[in-house]
Amino acid sequence: MRTAAHHRATRSVAVAAFAALALLSACSKSGSDADKTTTTTAKATTTTEAKATTTTADGTTTTKATGSGEETSGDPWTATAVEHRGQDGETFSYECPADGAAATIWGTEEYTDDSSVCTAGVHVGLITLEDGGTVEIEIAPGLDEYSASEGHGIVSASYGPWDGSFTFPDAPPGSGDFGPAVESWSVTAASLNLDLGDTAEVTCSAKGTAGSLWGTDTYTADSSVCTAAVHSGLITLADGGPVEIELVQGIEEYEGSTAHGIDSGDYGPYDPAFTFTDDQPEPK
Repeated sequence: MRTAAHHRATRSVAVAAFAALALLSACSKSGSDADKTTTTTAKATTTTEAKATTTTADGTTTTKATGSGEETSGDPWTATAVEHRGQDGETFSYECPADGAAATIWGTEEYTDDSSVCTAGVHVGLITLEDGGTVEIEIAPGLDEYSASEGHGIVSASYGPWDGSFTFPDAPPGSGDFGPAVESWSVTAASLNLDLGDTAEVTCSAKGTAGSLWGTDTYTADSSVCTAAVHSGLITLADGGPVEIELVQGIEEYEGSTAHGIDSGDYGPYDPAFTFTDDQPEPK
């Protein structure tokens, strides 16, 4: 028997965000301020003060450091765009040396401004960790939510509301092709904010990890959608793929079973629930 705590189970991922300091040199000014481009060599910082916690649509709770930090040794691959927050529309160039080490990023094509600029450049395919290179970013307002994905060997994390963003003019939002992040396996029907009768497509990443599951054919809304899809024989843990669910009225009793290597549990009355639609999307 599950306790009530299972209904809103979340993973906590503690991550330390790095803030960039020290503007090296400004290019000669021509035209409006919005056309100004600056090349930045970054200093890594660590932040130790206030914490910001957010819960994203997939039910993941993440804590990020937000206070002012103490300057440490410089590593361009941990450089962020925090110092440029509010300079929306302005562009800045970052030099990323060869043999870089990936750092934390949040978002896909639009990143929180405390994400590693160079790592995000690899994520969108502009540079590589091995060769490095120079990337240009454009400062943008914050978003209500940043999505996670896998791109060019880099996995980004999701996050909720944040006060500042950056994008890459050479890889604008909507231009890239990204795979789902592993955290897609924690998505539940309850986290998708659906109404009864609504349908939604969930793309499950390859090499997934099975999550909690209750029911057979009809599953409690707080069950892992991707895990239920494996249980139903629609996808595999190894390959993942897209599936479509429908939010339905809950039932009085959910019967557990074992299918396709996945165990589901029994449960009593629970509302709402979800099932898989008859017409499933083609693998992408």
